[in-house]
Amino acid sequence: MPQAAAHEVALVLSQKGGAYERFADALRAATAGGGHQIVDGGNMEDGVDAAVLERAELIIAAGGPAADAMAARAGRPTLGVLIGRQQFEALRRANPGAPFSAIVLDQPVERHVALIRAVLPEARRVGAVFGPDSAALQPGFAKTLEAAGLKLGARQISAPAELLPALERTLESNDALLALPDPLVSSPSAARSLLLTSYRYRRPVFAYSQAYVDAGALAAVFSSTGDVARDLGEWLNGTHGTAWQLPAPRSPRRFSIAINRQVARALNLDIADEATLLEQLRRGEGQ
Repeated sequence: MPQAAAHEVALVLSQKGGAYERFADALRAATAGGGHQIVDGGNMEDGVDAAVLERAELIIAAGGPAADAMAARAGRPTLGVLIGRQQFEALRRANPGAPFSAIVLDQPVERHVALIRAVLPEARRVGAVFGPDSAALQPGFAKTLEAAGLKLGARQISAPAELLPALERTLESNDALLALPDPLVSSPSAARSLLLTSYRYRRPVFAYSQAYVDAGALAAVFSSTGDVARDLGEWLNGTHGTAWQLPAPRSPRRFSIAINRQVARALNLDIADEATLLEQLRRGEGQ
């Protein structure tokens, strides 16, 4: 059987260097020998290469600024990565006819719940504060938690001044707090308030990034740039033919876990190592 022709895939970065360059290097490594050529489409600081973008059969836009700019370009199938679901949904509304999809950074609710169950098997109630951008997620969170034998203690806020009272009421009546990537409840100042309040109530915080764990959350499940690059590479390596069929918007299949051991000791929690927890969650997902 003849080998499928190589496709040219343009990679556009939001910034040069740093995490975006590491993502680009990881993606090239993940696709080496896979039948597709990853070409440099430029970045949003130095400018994009219009000739490369016109020639490419698929555009990968890494990060918010790149996804914003590439979604607005007519014609080429475009896949956004390293962006949140809310930003993707906004871009899709702004460009309804564009061939645009994404692998979003947001983790499935089931993955968060599985981590909470693995770390706190005795927990019965999990609290969360929802802002305007995440309020629509509350029913799904409640249903998923209920399926795992947990109750959701939810509060909704609409202004920054409402955050601290909502956090206090939530922490009083729940065994743990799940931090959400909502702009109103996840800004740097809001995150500081959340963590300081959780310390006072001695309640563990489960979050969505390594940085949040470094700042004082107990644990997080998240997808690193390397996770996303390998996930994307696997999809590209399995995609052949003359027409690109973009995947439906989805979370990364690969993910990582972080535990703050200092916080665990302060809360007198004996938690398995990250590798063990990661394997447990992967088995639960059938990976």
